[in-house]
Amino acid sequence: SNTQNNVLFLRPKTHCEQHRDSLRRGDGDVPLIGAFIPQCDEEGQYRPQQCHGSTGHCWCVDSRGQERAGTRTPPGAPTINC
Repeated sequence: SNTQNNVLFLRPKTHCEQHRDSLRRGDGDVPLIGAFIPQCDEEGQYRPQQCHGSTGHCWCVDSRGQERAGTRTPPGAPTINC
């Protein structure tokens, strides 16, 4: 595989990566402080467990990044196995 600076250039960005990168950029020049940024794995898929850095909440998601009902845990609670 062709790697340069540990970035793989063999495939287009996945939905998760596009979602993450659009939020990192923010809207125009305004960065989104406190916005939830989705976490993608090495293959660009949504990680099964997502956590919001600002609030400390964690939850499980499906392959499309949609929250699974009943999986959200508050800050400090034991995380559930997604």
